[in-house]
Amino acid sequence: MLSQPIQSTFTLPNGAEVIIETGKLARQADGAVTVRQGNCVLLATVVANKEPREGQEFFPLSVDYQEKFASAGRIPGSFFRREGRLNDYEVLVSRLVDRALRPLFPEDYFCDVQVIINLISSDPEVMPDALACLAASAALAVSDIPVKEIISEVRIGKIGDDFIVNPTRSELEKCSLEFIIAATEKNLMMVEGEAKECSEEDLVKALEIAHEAIRIQIAAQAALRTKVGITRKRDYTKPVQNEALKAQVAA
Repeated sequence: MLSQPIQSTFTLPNGAEVIIETGKLARQADGAVTVRQGNCVLLATVVANKEPREGQEFFPLSVDYQEKFASAGRIPGSFFRREGRLNDYEVLVSRLVDRALRPLFPEDYFCDVQVIINLISSDPEVMPDALACLAASAALAVSDIPVKEIISEVRIGKIGDDFIVNPTRSELEKCSLEFIIAATEKNLMMVEGEAKECSEEDLVKALEIAHEAIRIQIAAQAALRTKVGITRKRDYTKPVQNEALKAQVAA
C-alpha cells in the first residue's frame, strides 16, 4: 500500500493546471485517484472481482457519476437528509464514461467492475463532467484491473474562430459548437455533442485539437502509473469455449 500520495500534473491550453493524485483517499479500492482543477475535485474509485460469477456471459461494468450536495456546501433537502438517486444529468455523464471505457476491457473479461466518480468539491467555473472520464481512466491505470489502454476525454467549444479545450461554464454559454470527445493515444473512441450548423472543416479541426489535448492527459496518467509502480495487470479466468460447436458454426 502506498505510504505517501503520488501526483502527476498537466496544463490545459488555457493555462489551468490539473493535478491527478493517488494514495491518499480510498486506499482499499483496487484503484483510486483525485483529479483537481481549481476548486473542483473529483474522486474516482474502481474495484473488480477476482473471478467472474458462475454462468456469466457478458461484461458487467457499472459506472456511476454523482455530484454530492456537500461539494457545494449544501445539505440535501429531503426528509432523510441523504443523497438521492442519480438525476438525469448524472446518468448521462455516467453513460458517457461507460461508452468510453467499455471497449478498453478484453472481450473475454467477465468479472464485475464498478467505477464510482464523486464530485467532492465544486468550482463555479469548472465543468466537472469534462474531467470524469480522465478520473475514471486514471483510477484504472493505477490498478491491476486488466484494461488494454489508457483513455481520456475533453470538451471542445468554439467561440468565434477560436477552439477552446474544456471551456469554463461562462465560456460554454457563448459556444456555437460543443463536443465531448474521448480517445486513446491512437484512436477516437466516442464523440457526443451539438453545434449550430457546424461545417465539416470545423468538426475535423475540433477532433484534432481534442485528440492532441487528450494525448497530454494520457501521458500524465502513464507517468502516474509509472510512479506508482504498476508494471503488469492481474490474470483472470477466461470463459470455457465449446470448440466443437464453434467449428460447426464456422463451417
